[in-house]
Amino acid sequence: MSIESGLSIGCTDLQASGGLSHVLIREWNSPANSADTVTFDHSGNWSVTALKNTPQGGSLGVMNWGVYESKIESSSLTIAATNEGKNITTYECTVSMYLPRLSEEKFLRLQEMQGKCLMVLCVDTNATIGVNAAYQGMLIGASDTLSNLENKARSQTWARIASIEGGTGAAFSDEDGVTVTLTCTQFEAPNAYYPASGVGITIGSTGLTATTT
Repeated sequence: MSIESGLSIGCTDLQASGGLSHVLIREWNSPANSADTVTFDHSGNWSVTALKNTPQGGSLGVMNWGVYESKIESSSLTIAATNEGKNITTYECTVSMYLPRLSEEKFLRLQEMQGKCLMVLCVDTNATIGVNAAYQGMLIGASDTLSNLENKARSQTWARIASIEGGTGAAFSDEDGVTVTLTCTQFEAPNAYYPASGVGITIGSTGLTATTT
C-alpha cells in the first residue's frame, strides 16, 4: 500500500453512523508487576493486532478492561491533528462521555483514574465486537511512533483524565451528572484494533468488564 494506491469511498462509508457504543478503559501494566503487549501492524496497515497482558511469573494472556457505560448517544472520540512544518504530526485524541446521576460509585471510579496512565479502546457504532480479524474499535493511549523501542509502556503517549464537568443542576430543569473527558497526545493516528487471533473483544457476563486478545 502507498499514496499511489489511492483511496475509495463506498456505500458502507456513507452509511456509517457516529458515536461510540462502548468505551473500554484500563491502566497500563495492570495488575502491578505485569507487562502489557501491544502488537502494531504498520506494514501496509494501520492497526493493532494483539492486546495482551503477562502477569508476574505467568504466560502471555488476555488483557482486562473496564466497560464504562454512559448516557446513550453521548460518547464521542475527537481527533485533532496539527503539523507546523515539522516531520512530526501531533494527534490530540479526546474521548468524551456523559455519566448521568451523581453517585458514590461513579466518583470512586473516576478518583481511581486520577494520576494513572491509561489506554482507551473506543468501539464506535460501526464496529463488530468479538469477530476475529474484523474491525473492533480504535485504540488511543498507545503509540508506536517515537516510543521507547524496548518498552511500549514507556511511550509517554498515555491517556489521562483531562476534565470532569457537571453537577446536580437546578431542580426539574437540568440533568444530574458529569461529562468526563479523557485525552492523550500521540504522534500517530489512532490504531484500528484488528485481532490476529482469538475473538478480540469479549464482554463479560456483567457487561462491566471485557478482555482482549
